[in-house]
Amino acid sequence: MGTFFVYILKASFCLGSFYLFYRWLLTRDTFHRFNRIALLCILLLSLLLPFCQVTTHTYTEVQQTMLSWEQLLMMANFTEAAPVVVPEQVTTLRWIHVVLILYAMGVLFFAGRHFYSIGNLFSLIWRSRKETLSGGIRLIIHQQELAPFSWMRYIVISENDLEECGREILAHETAHIKKLHSLDLILADCCIFLQWFNPASWLLKQELQSIHEYEADEEVLKQGIDAKTYQLLLIKKPLAQGSTLWLTALITVILKNVSL
Repeated sequence: MGTFFVYILKASFCLGSFYLFYRWLLTRDTFHRFNRIALLCILLLSLLLPFCQVTTHTYTEVQQTMLSWEQLLMMANFTEAAPVVVPEQVTTLRWIHVVLILYAMGVLFFAGRHFYSIGNLFSLIWRSRKETLSGGIRLIIHQQELAPFSWMRYIVISENDLEECGREILAHETAHIKKLHSLDLILADCCIFLQWFNPASWLLKQELQSIHEYEADEEVLKQGIDAKTYQLLLIKKPLAQGSTLWLTALITVILKNVSL
């Protein structure tokens, strides 16, 4: 467990450093596809770089008596087998065990919350009316007042939204599916499970969601849907259902029209 925790700390440092670098250089760019690729690369690099080891050889005449934090974490794996341990080190190792337990509890909590949401989604799919659209996309039509959303190849929408503005919503959610945005979020969620204590993991997921909305809005406007009608829809949705991502999309469309 100590070895794994050392890996998590290194990965967390890499993710935080790369995310700050992204915010400094790319956050104002409007090349959404490039920014999306950059964020995904940040996720993958932060997970892979800690496996790379750089070894250096130093020669000293006096043996070091102080242990580094990494050595202490590694010692947490086999403290029971150690024949003689200095009292101060025993206290340190006990605190390390407490930290490891708290970390594991956080992982279980956030992973459990995620799978609970997935379970509710499949329960909603099971109870709702289903239709098949072109491309194998499954349309899930329900009676509840929920904000429309997509996941993998499913589009979940209420009867009222389908009747009032079904064309615009379906175009928006279909763009999410075709661009495989769900896979991005699954990768981001896995990173959050392992680094729930790292603010960069949560901020990175928000950046990905914003970029997804920008890309979906671009696809909707390319299909010839009236921009003003789409703006009114984006204004209506957050007021009725509290969707912050629709508000982000609204800002995107307004800025596009101003630039035109």
